[in-house]
Amino acid sequence: MSLAQISATAVLCQLLEQEKPEINGHSLLAGEVGHAGRDLLRERLLVMGPSLSYVTCPECGIELARVVRELAHENILLYCDECGEASSPRALRETYKVNLSKFIDYLMLGLGIMASAKKEVNLNLAWRMGVTEPSRGKPLTWYFARHLHDHKVAHRLVETIRQDLAHKSARIITSSELPLPAGSPLIGFDVVHLGAIARISQSKFEFFRDRVGVPVSAMADEALHTNTLRFVRTEGKAIVDGVEYFLEPRQKNILLALIDSLHHEMENAQLRSACGSQADTFSPRKVFDRNTQVYNRFIKYQSGDGVYALQISEEDHDWLI
Repeated sequence: MSLAQISATAVLCQLLEQEKPEINGHSLLAGEVGHAGRDLLRERLLVMGPSLSYVTCPECGIELARVVRELAHENILLYCDECGEASSPRALRETYKVNLSKFIDYLMLGLGIMASAKKEVNLNLAWRMGVTEPSRGKPLTWYFARHLHDHKVAHRLVETIRQDLAHKSARIITSSELPLPAGSPLIGFDVVHLGAIARISQSKFEFFRDRVGVPVSAMADEALHTNTLRFVRTEGKAIVDGVEYFLEPRQKNILLALIDSLHHEMENAQLRSACGSQADTFSPRKVFDRNTQVYNRFIKYQSGDGVYALQISEEDHDWLI
C-alpha cells in the first residue's frame, strides 16, 4: 500500500472540503504535501485554475503584492507597498482546482460502475454514482457528497435518496470529516470517509476490500475496456481488442516512456535509453516482435517528425489527454 497515494487522497479530501476546491501552486508543490500534489497532478485530478494578479508578499508574509511581470527561470516580479520589489517562483501565482467530473469517474471505475450511470444531484457537491450487487438480492446504491456538515447539502442528498427509493441500500462516500454533526439529516445512513476505504491509484481509486464492506472486484474495470494501456504500469499488460497481452520489461518501459512523455512522443534514441537497450541499431518495432498486436495498436512511427507517437484509444482519453 503506497503511503504517497494515501497522502494524496488525504490532500484531495481537504481540497474537496474547501468552499472552492482550489489550491495555490506554491502550497501544492512545496513542503509536506509536495509529493501528494504531484501525484494528484499526474493522475489529472487537478487542473490549472486562474492565475492570480495579487499574492501574499513572500518578504513580509502580510501585505498583498501585485504581480508585475514574468522573469526568467520560472520566476515573477512582485511589488509590495511595504517591501517594494521582490521576486518569487511563478508557482505562487498559479492555482489548481479539483477536476470534479474526473474524480467521480475514478470513484466509479474503482467500484466497477459504468460512467453512464453518473447523476449529479447537487451542483458540484453530490452525485449518485450507481448500483452494485455484491450479494444476490442485496444491492448497494452508491453516492458521493462533500460539505456534508452543511445541513442543506445533507438534506438535499437525503431527498434524492428517498426519491431513488434507496434509503435501505444507500452507501454514501464523503470527503467530510466524520462523525457528522448532531442533528444531521444523514444520521442513521451508512456514511463512510473516502480516505478510510480507498486510495488514489492509476486512473481510478483502489478500494480496501477489508474496509469497504463489499467484495469489489479487481477485475470489474477491466471488463469495461477493449483497447487500453491502463494496466501497463500496475500489472505489466495491455489490452487489445479485449485480449490481454503481458509485456516484456523492455516493451513495458517503452510504453511507460511514451505515456509519461509530455506529448506522448519520443525519438528513437530516447526510447532506446528508456528501455535500457545497448544495441547499435535499435528498433522499437523489433522490441515488440512477440507482441506485434500491442505495437500496431498503440505505437506509430511518424517519419516526417522522426518520432514514435503513442496512439491513444478512445477509452484512454480520460487519463492520457
